[in-house]
Amino acid sequence: MGLDDTLVYHADILIFGIILIFTVASLPRAYARFSRRSEWSQGHLLRSIAHLPSTKPRMNLNVTSPYPHDSENPSFMDFDRGDSSTVCAPLPSLHRSNVVDEKSLPKVPNRDPTLLSIWHPVASVLRSRVHNGYSVNQVLLMLVYISIIFYVSFYKSDPFTDPVRAGFVITSQIPFVYALATKNNIIGMMVGVGYEKLNFLHRLVGKLMVIGANVHFLGYVYKWSLAGDINEKLADDSIRWGIVALVCLDLLGFCSTEYVRSKSYNLFIASHVVSFTIFLFAVCYHEPACIPYVVAACVFYILDLVVRTIKTRITTAKLRPLPELGITRVEVPSINAGWRAGQHVRLRVLSSSMGWWGWSEVHPFTIANVAETSEGMVLMCKKTGRWTDSLFNMAQTASYGETGKEVGRDVRVMVEGPYGGVGHTVMSSYSGAMFVVGGSGVSFALSAVPDLIRASTDVKIIDIVWAVQDPSSLTPLLPLFVNLVQNGSSVRVNVHVFYTRAINTTFDGMYLPQGITLLPGRPKLERLLDGAITNTMSAGGSNGVFVGVCGPVSLAHTVAHVVKDSDVRLCSAVGGVKLHEETFGW
Repeated sequence: MGLDDTLVYHADILIFGIILIFTVASLPRAYARFSRRSEWSQGHLLRSIAHLPSTKPRMNLNVTSPYPHDSENPSFMDFDRGDSSTVCAPLPSLHRSNVVDEKSLPKVPNRDPTLLSIWHPVASVLRSRVHNGYSVNQVLLMLVYISIIFYVSFYKSDPFTDPVRAGFVITSQIPFVYALATKNNIIGMMVGVGYEKLNFLHRLVGKLMVIGANVHFLGYVYKWSLAGDINEKLADDSIRWGIVALVCLDLLGFCSTEYVRSKSYNLFIASHVVSFTIFLFAVCYHEPACIPYVVAACVFYILDLVVRTIKTRITTAKLRPLPELGITRVEVPSINAGWRAGQHVRLRVLSSSMGWWGWSEVHPFTIANVAETSEGMVLMCKKTGRWTDSLFNMAQTASYGETGKEVGRDVRVMVEGPYGGVGHTVMSSYSGAMFVVGGSGVSFALSAVPDLIRASTDVKIIDIVWAVQDPSSLTPLLPLFVNLVQNGSSVRVNVHVFYTRAINTTFDGMYLPQGITLLPGRPKLERLLDGAITNTMSAGGSNGVFVGVCGPVSLAHTVAHVVKDSDVRLCSAVGGVKLHEETFGW
């Protein structure tokens, strides 16, 4: 075994060793999660459970007024512009309903032992955003990876006189770039995170491969030009196959830029499928030594396709428009179990009404309700582009059902998942929870909060902070929020809705039940987080506060900054603060 083979072999072993370190670090959280028997059947496969109790109240789908009114009750509206924090009264002693019998469950740690929630000063630094939204821990991980690749590329090697080294290095990264690209990510399963959380590493490895492939080719061009036999070398079939592989990688590099992804996502997907397939064949013909690495990549990819097929369901869904939110509500009654709060599915609508190519597109959406209810799985798809606009227009089409003419229509869909979520984190092990959501990101809270309420949980305080453009967005979701606030358990739920668009509507006669507030302006997250921590401690909680954010990338960055700058003494007193992010853009 030569120096090139030895270095590449040791580099792969080192990378795999780092993965094992993160795997071992996640074992306490994995134990805390899977010690609960219900976790073995949740978050893996979508399924249907018969004879479930009816779920009420449902979302208000037939709105006659843009704002809720109650003429028999006094008006209640909180317009406190100066202080967004809320102090809860002492919790009454209420009995829980529909709870799991804890005696049937094994003993588990009282606290999800997450180091980042306990060691707050270090966690604050690691959560800091430094460049393009990357956190410090992501940057450190990328720097370690780049250092490994650069070391094996340049140790006792000159790319102009020894261009073969770069070829060995990029070949060794083929299995990693494929493994990181799969939806059923084996690396993510080992470390306990979803594939979307590791996407930044997939992009990094891909960029390093593109750079390495060009260095490899240009080094040989330089070498052949000095020797005067470049034409003879370029006529060799193995070299031509190498050029084909290089073109595929360069095409992938170009089509993977943020500009192309945002302007033409279909081009991005098509270029990946075609180029990566051709690339695998081309490198095998270029250099037979690449075959073992290509076989490993094919194993990862084929296993992913098999698992994705197993996790796919073709069924009928009901589309309903929510004009106040600019959202299409997708109801899938035939699927009512198998997911955890915060997970998402990939949706494909099998209808020609979606356009020439719309039926072939797959889009991820966070599941917007708790599992094991009679209404089935619910998705909330916000209008953000051509595909979601077509979906909304389909939902507005009138159809005839059992009650006569109604808005909405049935359509065949392909649902794949569930994916992502909070990983090994057990939200119910915390004493408090705060969900900061923007727009359609409220789906995260609508699935997580009912799950925390109905389960036997340590959570005492739950705050939902929802930022929208127009206050009328509250109308269709008000019955759901009222049900959460008046949940009949010992969990205290508060809902704070903030609207940012200036309006001329008066709120005279508007009634909101206690626990739900409607406020103008942007939420003062610092005060809201301090209030959530203080209320949790006042209720006797000391197992930490879970903070979940779902919405645009900018909202996630803001919440991360707020958590980082939160009072260290408060965070330590409550038992730590755990931040989980679900963003619209990966």
